[in-house]
Amino acid sequence: EESIPFSVDRNAIQTIIGHESALIDITFDGKSSKKCVIRELQFDPLTSQPIHIDLLGIKMTEKISVTVPVHLVGTPVGVKTGGGVLQHQTREIEVQCLPSDIPDAIEVDITELEIGDGAFVSDIDIEKVEILSDSELVIANVVAPRLVEEETVSEEEELEEGAEPEIVGKEDEE
Repeated sequence: EESIPFSVDRNAIQTIIGHESALIDITFDGKSSKKCVIRELQFDPLTSQPIHIDLLGIKMTEKISVTVPVHLVGTPVGVKTGGGVLQHQTREIEVQCLPSDIPDAIEVDITELEIGDGAFVSDIDIEKVEILSDSELVIANVVAPRLVEEETVSEEEELEEGAEPEIVGKEDEE
């Protein structure tokens, strides 16, 4: 079908911003209603207010591809006991499913991750949802902390720092 331009109150958009993969019912002129999902949402760079929204009309019997947020669950063992640092690499993945099966978010349990371990897209298993993102994509990993070594200065170097600088290239004029 052709695009249907319309305008909407900014407050109405605010209620759906956090649910980018959710189904939305749009009623046009109080008559026809359409089921939609958010395809793209644009914000004003200065005010961070929504300025444009693209919706995709859907049929409840056809599979669609949407982007779903990834939420990490738990605290990794490598962070708790090993002093590691958690890196959340992938915050969204693309999935394909029926509109009624779209998850609000995909939760990934990271409690068993040790330093050097990672959680991958291939570790996710959700019923009725096909994951389209690359299976080798890293969702999160635990890395060893970086240690910054302080430069040690020997006593000889300290004495040299306080000495007069040597002037190179000048001859005695006496």
